Amino acid sequence: MHAGWSPILSLSGGALEHGTSSESKVNMMQPDHQRFESAEMKSMETVACNNCGCPDTLLLHKFRLEPESQDCFVVRCSRCGLVYLNPRPSRDRIGIYYPPNYQANMLNLLGKGKTNVIARLGFGMVRRRRTPSKKTGRLLDVGCSNGAYLAAMREKGWDVEGVELDGDAVEYARNSRSLKVTQGYVEEALGQLAGSNFDVVTMWHVLEHVFDPAAALKQIHRVLKPGGAVMLEVPNYASPLVSLFKRYWFPMDIPRHLYQFTPASIKTMLTRAGFKSIQVKGVPSPEAIVWSAAAARQASPIDFNNGDILRLNPLGMSLAFPVSWVMAQFVMSDHMAAVAVRGD
Repeated sequence: MHAGWSPILSLSGGALEHGTSSESKVNMMQPDHQRFESAEMKSMETVACNNCGCPDTLLLHKFRLEPESQDCFVVRCSRCGLVYLNPRPSRDRIGIYYPPNYQANMLNLLGKGKTNVIARLGFGMVRRRRTPSKKTGRLLDVGCSNGAYLAAMREKGWDVEGVELDGDAVEYARNSRSLKVTQGYVEEALGQLAGSNFDVVTMWHVLEHVFDPAAALKQIHRVLKPGGAVMLEVPNYASPLVSLFKRYWFPMDIPRHLYQFTPASIKTMLTRAGFKSIQVKGVPSPEAIVWSAAAARQASPIDFNNGDILRLNPLGMSLAFPVSWVMAQFVMSDHMAAVAVRGD
């Protein structure tokens, strides 16, 4: 789902109505709850916490999804604190919220960035951050998009393989880059792979899209060799900009982002999956600040389909970077990276 080396990490949908920040306690597993009385729930599903199984939550934000005129809620688990979307589009319907040009628009934006000095500096930081400390071995990229990252790692001597849901991206990776890619939803696709087979598994802004992240991490633990490492990046819901921008916070990206992780919740989920030596660091994310501010100015979340709105804005990125860098030192930036080792 990521676009190669891109620092452009998530793109927000714009068909959302105004939300609420009230924190009323609810049981989201009750299908006849009064808050859902007017909603047609056929294309939506309610779920318990993916981390601890608790159904009780605190309501954080309300969104209205179009074109299906559905209400959904960003909630926080009352027991463990995991933040997630509930109810949410079912697997059968989530595809309508990924426009046909979803990945193409990201790649087009990347192409524009290659001619900009500030963007190129950002790309260099991403390359260094996403290069494993181990020099060679077997590497699996989960959500590999069209295989740009895998191709780059192959040039560095890695034996690479990928997992990707998008059919067009899979076809390109296989036919144009001669890469081995398993197509399917992350949890099921990982289940098709042999155990103890990879030295490194990477997930660049993928886990927040997954319907069952706990199962995905357990599968990653299974396919890693003993001592192997998982490297991932996700939005950081502990950023203070969440409170500042609220529904306009760019990385929230409802309804494509089904989960909103914090340093504490990602550590807990990795631990439950069997990982050890977990390290979480902040990631400078000036684009998240710039695009959140743009959404707040226009009083509407960024519309991914509008290429005129979603632009690099070199001046804004330059001004936002020092702020984002300082926030990253305290793991308060809008994105974060985690590295964990398979425990046996």
